[in-house]
Amino acid sequence: MDLVSAFQEYISKEGLFSPRDRLLLAVSGGLDSVVLCDLCKRSGYDFVIAHCNFGLRGAESQRDEAFVRELGGRYGCEVVVRHFDTAAYVVERKVSVQVAARELRYAWFGELVAGGVAQHVVTAHQLDDNIETLLMNFFKGTGIAGLRAMLPKQGLVVRPLLFASREAIRQYASECGLAWVEDS
Repeated sequence: MDLVSAFQEYISKEGLFSPRDRLLLAVSGGLDSVVLCDLCKRSGYDFVIAHCNFGLRGAESQRDEAFVRELGGRYGCEVVVRHFDTAAYVVERKVSVQVAARELRYAWFGELVAGGVAQHVVTAHQLDDNIETLLMNFFKGTGIAGLRAMLPKQGLVVRPLLFASREAIRQYASECGLAWVEDS
């Protein structure tokens, strides 16, 4: 089964969203999120791309934003971008950069959904990410209640790539001639 068919089957099996729903795709410009865009386009879903510029990597952050804007143009969809003062948030809240970025990102996505931009926030987490999350929870010494990985659907957030390995996603991108950006 090809990745497009497997993607569509997983969405249906997990009841993630319907073909009538408008989706908010969280897109960094990396491999996984670029493939997510392509799969959604090929599957006929209506979507808006949301890109977070955390301002943490200087010129790379600007490059990623420009790439995502161009990607939206190629797919003929709206792109919304928010710039965050992540460093100030870290100091103000006394949290790690990773926690700050997650809190800022999901708060903004929630605002967009509440404002009617889309019905679901769609992330590009894939099988390897899910295994990593499970292992991190295990090694942090979580109790049995915390010993689980990411769910396909959690509130407004859906993860339609949890069935696919990083290698399958990379192979699909290569076969389709997709371009993406890499963090240094």
